[in-house]
Amino acid sequence: MISAKTLQERITQRPSKSGIDVNTILEHFAIISYKVPIRKIEHLIPKPFKLWSFKDEAGDEFALVSVVPFKDVDFHFCQLFPFLKFNFFQTNFRTYVIDERDGSYAAWFFGTTLGSVTHILPKYFWNMPWEYGKYSLSFEMEGDRYRKYQVDFSSSFGKGQIDLIGTTKEMTLLEGFKDLDEQYLILTHPVKGYYNLPKQEIGTYEIWHPKFSLYQAKPQNLYFGFLEKLVFLSQKDMNNPHSVLITNQIEFDIFLPPIKLKIY
Repeated sequence: MISAKTLQERITQRPSKSGIDVNTILEHFAIISYKVPIRKIEHLIPKPFKLWSFKDEAGDEFALVSVVPFKDVDFHFCQLFPFLKFNFFQTNFRTYVIDERDGSYAAWFFGTTLGSVTHILPKYFWNMPWEYGKYSLSFEMEGDRYRKYQVDFSSSFGKGQIDLIGTTKEMTLLEGFKDLDEQYLILTHPVKGYYNLPKQEIGTYEIWHPKFSLYQAKPQNLYFGFLEKLVFLSQKDMNNPHSVLITNQIEFDIFLPPIKLKIY
């Protein structure tokens, strides 16, 4: 299958790192996803991209929007002062798109909250939609399971509250996906990310990571002011996610600097 082949390529073909490329370990990584009617999102996605979407049993069409919190550990530039390492919390807000030029899947970023003054670099040098955020957190592990996963944060995007309990149940096939390979490819393995820039431009960068070992988690309380500002979800909707997946650690490479593209 095309999804299986593409997924395997993304996992095994790790690009070499140079210049200001970054390596980091992501801890307490979660993907909290919501079904959102495409009419609420599609006006935010420029050509040559379109939303990846699916229809429910009633025939209504939805996209997925994900909140992705994690802790960067030993974040460092691979060749530029590699001895300088940083630890900070981060939360990405994204949806999933198809590049109509080649049919490939990618992530589209609405914004990122970073718990470090290093947000200045992506925000002011590359115009990435990153804002500084204050974080408060508490985690408790029982073996590989999270007994407690709590993250509170606030930024100019709004407040966020995450309260989860982990399980030992591995990720299963979720609504909207044809099979697990497609699910891994779209939801967990978008190696290209895109975001809006001024002057009819978009920015893009690439990442690499191995295949996730993801487990299901149960939401206790969820709130994201940014999704409310974007008019994607109500506060009530936020406590009824499409899925919550979690892993305690994974390695990431980030290939920088981002590239600018003209919108078609």
